[in-house]
Amino acid sequence: MIRMPVLVVALAVVVLLVLMTKFRINGFIALFAVALMVGLLQGMPLLEVYESATAGIGDQLSDLVLILGFGAMLGKILADSGAAQRIATRLVDVFGISKVQLAMMLTAVCLGITLFYEVAFVLLIPLVFTLVREYKLPLLWVGLPMSITLSTMHSFLPPHPGPAAVTETFEASQGLTLLYGLPIAIVAASALAFTWPRLVFVRSITPSIPKGLITEHKIAEEDMPGFGTCVGIVLVPVLMMAASAVAELSMDKDAPALRYFEFFGEAPVALLVALVLAVLLVGGNIDKVARSRVTVAADRGRTATGKFKLSRQGQLGTGAGDGASSVALDESADVSVPPARSRFQAAMDSAGEAVKPMAMIMLVIGAGGAFKQVLIDSGIADYITQLTNGWDISPIILAWVIAAMIRIAIGSASVAVVTAAGIVLPLVGPSGVPPELMVLAVTCGSIAFSHVTDPGFWLFKEYLNLSVVEAIKVRTTYSTVLALIGLGGVLLMNALVG
Repeated sequence: MIRMPVLVVALAVVVLLVLMTKFRINGFIALFAVALMVGLLQGMPLLEVYESATAGIGDQLSDLVLILGFGAMLGKILADSGAAQRIATRLVDVFGISKVQLAMMLTAVCLGITLFYEVAFVLLIPLVFTLVREYKLPLLWVGLPMSITLSTMHSFLPPHPGPAAVTETFEASQGLTLLYGLPIAIVAASALAFTWPRLVFVRSITPSIPKGLITEHKIAEEDMPGFGTCVGIVLVPVLMMAASAVAELSMDKDAPALRYFEFFGEAPVALLVALVLAVLLVGGNIDKVARSRVTVAADRGRTATGKFKLSRQGQLGTGAGDGASSVALDESADVSVPPARSRFQAAMDSAGEAVKPMAMIMLVIGAGGAFKQVLIDSGIADYITQLTNGWDISPIILAWVIAAMIRIAIGSASVAVVTAAGIVLPLVGPSGVPPELMVLAVTCGSIAFSHVTDPGFWLFKEYLNLSVVEAIKVRTTYSTVLALIGLGGVLLMNALVG
């Protein structure tokens, strides 16, 4: 049996890539199979391998399945009601189409300071899809600045769980960590958000919007809901989670009111509240938009005698073979305007449509959790701890390298920062480096080399409709450069304040 953990990880990644790229094996099947292979090669008992893998799926999807489910439903309702298009149109009105990347970056900063990467991603992706469809923009041109900014906010700064945990471990100041880290994060995110989509190897990748995640039709101005209502729905979960974070920092841990803040600040609860508000406030608009679209299509499809023709392919047309004026309809559809639906029925129809394409995304992400958990339980982190003992280099660089190594092997940024913090802790006092900068060194290292062991990699890949190789070209490279820029910023900050 192979006993060298680093070699096992390398072999697992190669096998996974071969299965998914050469043999076109489904990502869920390939990930789960490779997870079992890693456990066996590491000498884990057979039953423990299975239990570790299934525990990993459960841990990965426990909250995430609710976040992705509610997020997808919310996004589809916002899209079908015209709310996403209203926000996208206003962003373009304010910034101009030439500065759409800046608009997405600033929006991501506002949401990313308090929200998990996954939560902010599913909230913003409908806006990305709408901008891409409305203004014929490349998907990565709009989506990358958003993802890069969210990655930076989530990995570098408290109150996100990884940075917050390291801050506690090192007994550093949350405020100073945020003060030192925010300029580093803004510079790093800005540098990559504007340059990465312009690189030749990125521009050569031209994915399309995944089917089923956005309405395919442009919505008339008069059919869209008000801008304030649309923005309010999106901001509700942001404000709820932000209030929870502030309460945790400012209130006594035994305060009864804190429990209410914590409950309503949980991401699934906050998204559920936003979903309910979306149904109540813009759900009625979904049927209005659908009926308006059919009416317009019917008007365009009339013949000189005022008749309609429904073709075999479900195309409503003039009967003269003019496909340009046709609109796709279901075979059994009535060519007349359909009967009205209640806001609840219309919203639930949209929500149901949103969940269908999410099933495989959830399975793939869950299998990524199985892979991660087997790597942890098989002793990869312990091996890296032993490997780095006695290294004689700068404590900032050492902290970054250890976090990056664990990130490569395990995939989880949160696991990487917590594990690296335990290894580096004995160096924090004697090194003379401010503990806040040691926190940032660890958190910057934890974002490096996002690849197939990272569940966020699969979220990025599936929503942006990329192949595994394309996702590695885009996400793995940007996350690594982001981590290196962060390390440079920490070293510079240490020279200024250390």
